[in-house]
Amino acid sequence: MDSVKKVVLVPWDFTEGSNNALLHAIQLAATAENEIMLLHILPRTLIYQYLNQKGSQKEIHDARKRLEAVVEEIYSKYNFRPQTLVLEGHPRKLVKDLITTGDLDINLIVSSKIYNYGKKAYQAPNFLKNMVIKNFNVPFIIIDGPPAHSHYIEIVVPLDHDRKYKETVHWIIYLSKYYKCNINLIKPFIYDEGKKKHMANNIYFTKKMLDGNKIIYGIKTAKKKSDFRDEVFRFAQNIDSDLILIMADKYDVYVQNSKPGTTTVPIMCVNPRTRKYQSFN
Repeated sequence: MDSVKKVVLVPWDFTEGSNNALLHAIQLAATAENEIMLLHILPRTLIYQYLNQKGSQKEIHDARKRLEAVVEEIYSKYNFRPQTLVLEGHPRKLVKDLITTGDLDINLIVSSKIYNYGKKAYQAPNFLKNMVIKNFNVPFIIIDGPPAHSHYIEIVVPLDHDRKYKETVHWIIYLSKYYKCNINLIKPFIYDEGKKKHMANNIYFTKKMLDGNKIIYGIKTAKKKSDFRDEVFRFAQNIDSDLILIMADKYDVYVQNSKPGTTTVPIMCVNPRTRKYQSFN
């Protein structure tokens, strides 16, 4: 076992959204015995830092003091103290650097959909999706509310004809075994013969892998004339799902372009990798 515990990273902007992300992170980290780190980012350019060093240092100091107060509040409620980190710069670069060059062993990022970066409301997935760096691949979960249950019970997985979908199956196996949750697969109604063939191959692969790992699952077919994305969200809401698991390159399809208020179910995004997938522990 590694001597250094793995870390669940929570981008922290002192809002209710980041607090909800923390509640999800607590559930996940507690099960896997991971650490949690709250990351607060100050919007800075190198020129600003050079020309206004004293002001920059004061704002870092003030942010750290605010985080200390947050940590004490968290400790009084949940009896644990997360780590904290304050950095200056752009979220995309900073998260990339933390994953590839930092001392932190980050294995999951849990973020509110909106991250307040300075005076702007920033779409967190914009700096998280497609973040495949060398051989590193850190999955992320985008939340839009507090956890529905005390632990993850129901997970919805949309089946896809894309060959990269098979990466998702590894995470299905991991989540099912680790969290003892129910797996609910949903497949679209497909007319195209070529896509049908690829879908059949993916379904066969999924069943073989899940059956081989003795994982109980169910498969639902979406309605013929309905939008598949809407069917996925409707299905997740109907069964009171805790998580929808998709590939990161499908985020825009399922979430970014969805109707406002479509779902508050957390979305877990994973990227394809060239080596064996990395679990949370």
